[in-house]
Amino acid sequence: MTDGGGVGPSIDLELFHDMVFDLRFDQPAPGSNLEGRFQGAGNIPIALDAPFGETGPMLFRFGDMLSLLFDWTTVQSGMRISDPDHLLFDYTRMMMGFRLFRPAPRKIEMIGLGGGSLAKACYRCLPQCDITVVEIDPAVIALREQFHIPPDNDRFRVICADGLDYILSAPGAPDILILDGFDSRGLPPALSERSFYDSCRDRLGRNGLLVANLCDNAMAFATLERRIGASFENRTIVVPAENGGNRVVFASIDPGFPPARQTVRGHLPDTDVVDYDAKARRVVRALARASLKVPRTEH
Repeated sequence: MTDGGGVGPSIDLELFHDMVFDLRFDQPAPGSNLEGRFQGAGNIPIALDAPFGETGPMLFRFGDMLSLLFDWTTVQSGMRISDPDHLLFDYTRMMMGFRLFRPAPRKIEMIGLGGGSLAKACYRCLPQCDITVVEIDPAVIALREQFHIPPDNDRFRVICADGLDYILSAPGAPDILILDGFDSRGLPPALSERSFYDSCRDRLGRNGLLVANLCDNAMAFATLERRIGASFENRTIVVPAENGGNRVVFASIDPGFPPARQTVRGHLPDTDVVDYDAKARRVVRALARASLKVPRTEH
């Protein structure tokens, strides 16, 4: 089985990213039918919808793929229309790798909804888990039906709130805290400061696990990894996404984290969502790389 799982028609992600790059310069009118405007796309249906205007989230349809764009520049999320639960991008599958360390969490909190890929995966794979998603932009929440995000119920809810305020003030503590909050400029400053990661550590307590998606340039990667490491006593695992555009950080102040390489196993169910064996091998490689480095201190 190939890493990522899922069935259905293949999607040319390289062509998709090429087209999104060209949209920055072309900036077609909302509602445009874009067939025939991109070499190599053939007869693939392509269209751009902007239900909230050019300054708000836009829906980019490319064949069997529906993606959420911000301000012509940022692909926030992507979904296979014929298989809405499939995790299309590698970094989302890698983030689900938290199950290698906490296979059956009781409570998950998530900062950032986007197209809901991770929220849907957690909802599907963990039927006994209580899931709260915090999203600051009501225009993004308004698209939840387009992306087949489940309605609120007794174990799943989407809250419109500032992620930082929620971390600081909401009652209770999660087993898993997932950070995937971005806007048109990337990772917001409020969600990238050392003080924010300190607050995440305090909210999680000793046994909780942080799962953070980093998406920026190489200098930002190094800074953010140092900050998370400083907040979590350098008990972190950093795994690059396959395309190099994202890095996934797992962190916990649990004295048993990170685990020894030989104890990381991928034998979990739901391999139609994530190939956990493949993720376990990448985590082991990340642990091996980390053992060769001396951690730096964030001041």
